[in-house]
Amino acid sequence: MNTRQKIHQAQMKEWAARFADQKASGLTVKEWCDQNHFSIHRYHYWKRLLKDEIVDQVLPSPDIVPILLPTTVPATSLTQSNAYKPIALPTDSTSCTSSTTAKITMNGISIEVDDSVSPEFLATLIKAVRYA
Repeated sequence: MNTRQKIHQAQMKEWAARFADQKASGLTVKEWCDQNHFSIHRYHYWKRLLKDEIVDQVLPSPDIVPILLPTTVPATSLTQSNAYKPIALPTDSTSCTSSTTAKITMNGISIEVDDSVSPEFLATLIKAVRYA
């Protein structure tokens, strides 16, 4: 590890401690930054760097995540919004069935998977959603 990397690691540790301090203080980020003489932009810059480094250590993100999609998307897997309608997707992957075992809903998007989904497909799907 060269000198620049050592300095960066020391700064990351320092900022991790600052983030913990801010959270424990009960203050808003703005209030904490004002009291500790940091700009809110600097705070968020280091928070993003630390988050990106942690994510990269846990799940290295590829530039492109290939996903095999099911042939059809059942209406039950879509949100209740009228903006979403069932679509047919051209692929040779297995179709979804109606025996749902897991449903994930976030920010108006729902994903349902059944027990026929392979662990590899599910892992790829989670990675793609995580980095979307």
